[in-house]
Amino acid sequence: MKKPYFISLVPDLRHTAVGAAHAILEDCEEAEDVAQETMLRMWNYVERLDDDERRAKAFAAVTAANLAKTRLRQKRKWPILRLLSQHDSETSDTPLRHIEASDADSAYSKALLQLPTVWRQVLQMRNVEDMSFAEIAAVLGTSESSVRGLLSKARKRMVELIKQQIE
Repeated sequence: MKKPYFISLVPDLRHTAVGAAHAILEDCEEAEDVAQETMLRMWNYVERLDDDERRAKAFAAVTAANLAKTRLRQKRKWPILRLLSQHDSETSDTPLRHIEASDADSAYSKALLQLPTVWRQVLQMRNVEDMSFAEIAAVLGTSESSVRGLLSKARKRMVELIKQQIE
């Protein structure tokens, strides 16, 4: 596809991408971010795209949907941090908010230190090092289902501990 032709299609493609992302994310701002990333990716592949407008729209919709699903997975991966950010967003941007934000960070750190060592390791390997369940199981010398159970228990306990400290 020629760049001038692609540029003429951008408003329609962007609208398609926003719609596809919004259907999955249900958040206008995130859908806009996903649409922008979709357009950037399409621009990088503009020379390889067909001149068919329908195919370009389909590519935009599929790319936006995949990016939106990736964002959902990332959100699901960090439920504890979402709890802290919800607490942060309840206050205004004042010096008090900064103190409360540092309190939330310290609540997370304190809660993490209260976990059993294995739980802490599983959380670190999964959330920080982004290791798969199979990789974690290999490191710990246990089964994947055991790793899933440990991770679930660790996350639940972290949420409980943070809620106790925040309240």
